[in-house]
Amino acid sequence: MDPQSALPAQLVRLAQEESFSPQRVLDAVHAALAPRTGVRRAEVLAHERGRLVVVARAGEAGPVPGACATFTLRHGGAELGLLHLHGGDPSTVDRAVGAAAGHHLAVALRDVTTAREQAELHRVTDAVRRLFEEGVRAVSVEAAGRLLVAVAADVLGTERAAVMLVAPDTRVTHVLGVGLPEELEQRLAASLLGRLARDSPAWQRAALTGGPDVVDAGGGPPGRPGGGVHSHRLRSKLKLPLMSAEGLVGTAVCGDVTRSRTWTPADRVLARRLALQGAVVVDNARLRELEQAHLRQLEHRAFHDQLTGLPNRAALLGALGDALDPVTGDGGVALLLIDLDGFKRVNDTLGHHSGDVLLQQVAVRLRELLPAGATGARLGGDELAVALAGPAADLAADLARAVHARLGEPYVIEGRTVRTGASVGIARAPRDATDTTGLLRAADEAMYRAKRAGDGPRTAR
Repeated sequence: MDPQSALPAQLVRLAQEESFSPQRVLDAVHAALAPRTGVRRAEVLAHERGRLVVVARAGEAGPVPGACATFTLRHGGAELGLLHLHGGDPSTVDRAVGAAAGHHLAVALRDVTTAREQAELHRVTDAVRRLFEEGVRAVSVEAAGRLLVAVAADVLGTERAAVMLVAPDTRVTHVLGVGLPEELEQRLAASLLGRLARDSPAWQRAALTGGPDVVDAGGGPPGRPGGGVHSHRLRSKLKLPLMSAEGLVGTAVCGDVTRSRTWTPADRVLARRLALQGAVVVDNARLRELEQAHLRQLEHRAFHDQLTGLPNRAALLGALGDALDPVTGDGGVALLLIDLDGFKRVNDTLGHHSGDVLLQQVAVRLRELLPAGATGARLGGDELAVALAGPAADLAADLARAVHARLGEPYVIEGRTVRTGASVGIARAPRDATDTTGLLRAADEAMYRAKRAGDGPRTAR
């Protein structure tokens, strides 16, 4: 039988095989057509990433003299690609044979396109899932931003990616990058941090469109001098506005500097999904960051004196308890109990405001004297304390003398010189007591003896 006449039945059998592909179909078509038509090379081209690419070739390599006949491959009303026949006389192809060849090549291309679309869908799904799963662990805006650019650069396959995040007033708070030279990232941060993003035309355009801004290789403007695209020197870019329910929270830019690129519809879909999910990740990270800051603030208030900023009685008792614990403790423990002499006189003569200022200045001086391993605290009124644990406990006597001398120096409050003193009592564990209550009682007894003597610190008996 004539190979051309046998081709339709052969193609039907091929379509039933698992290895059905554009290359298998084209091999059969070329083998059937070449003897009668003289076709020397056949090619199938498919639409891929915005351009036509050869997906199958049969016959001679290299230049082929003669005309090239082109046939459109359609399926379901959509153009999927082209069939090129080089050399010979394609007009001698039987119409029924040509229709069968075109149909089966289009079906094979459809299968390839469907597989590619499914792969792109998996790429989008995997990227969003990764962003979501890792995003729930981002406890800061910076961590969320770094995750976003890392995922975007990875799944889009770009050489560089950067994200700019803003505060509610659009002031730039973070500039983070992937694949950026350190010097470039620092330069971008220096030029953008603290600026109002809403003043930028690019920001205004992103807020207006809400979708990805795409520039293919060689297309679009070079970018505003000093801006992200201009500084990156990207040959192609894809800019993602990060839109939250409250508006733009930032923008991300992905692109290449050493190669040309044409962004596909699949790339744009992926970019849009990344932008939407990225905005959620950044928003949630900001909420977690605010929550952590609020918790730290509450904890600070619970364990610090609001007037002086020193740890309070609860914090001191906690430090003493930890130091005295036989399992977690670190050796010796010492406690200094400090009472300001003349504080009541300052309150009575200059007013409570001056008394508060005096306590704040006392706290500053006390902090300056504290060694590592020491906890200074205000217990209430004009009573202060210092807990020393581990090696720092050996410094108790020297520190007590320094505190007595430093707190006895003059203070200037609203232009007036104020003088006061400090009575300091010292107690040590386990010599003077083995628990917190006993240590406080021993230090208190020593402090009152120091107050009566008025000539310096005293140690518990």
